[in-house]
Amino acid sequence: MTTRHATQTRARASRIGVRPADEVESVYRTLAAEAGRAPAPDPGRGDVREWAGEPTWGDIAPRRTGPGAEPSDAVSEGAADAYRWALAREERGPVTGAPAREVPDLWRLTAEADAAAVLLDDPVCPPEKRAYVRGVHDALAWLCGQSDEHAV
Repeated sequence: MTTRHATQTRARASRIGVRPADEVESVYRTLAAEAGRAPAPDPGRGDVREWAGEPTWGDIAPRRTGPGAEPSDAVSEGAADAYRWALAREERGPVTGAPAREVPDLWRLTAEADAAAVLLDDPVCPPEKRAYVRGVHDALAWLCGQSDEHAV
């Protein structure tokens, strides 16, 4: 008897959540261009996972706050991070830090959006962190079909 091992190639996802992958890529590139960021992963960036033992929001907040900085910068950053993660260019979820090596399925996208919603409801969440999380939430809500408008 011959045993066959199916080799699965990493094909490009045609959809990310409920949206066409090409549309998600376009939205991400537009957002990255407007923010003046190259649409590539930034491996040294911290995140909001204060409980994960990695760089925390407090470690990166000085780059996003200060004289003249608007919270919308943090909203854009959060949305860009969410899109980058959804496009499998970031290995960890922007809020939970959940590992993902491939394009996250709808269940993972929804779980990350739900985690962002929990932080948005936290009355002690600092304004800058809240703005970042709002960007993440809005982007993921669009990807999951919970909103008709993409973030930022």
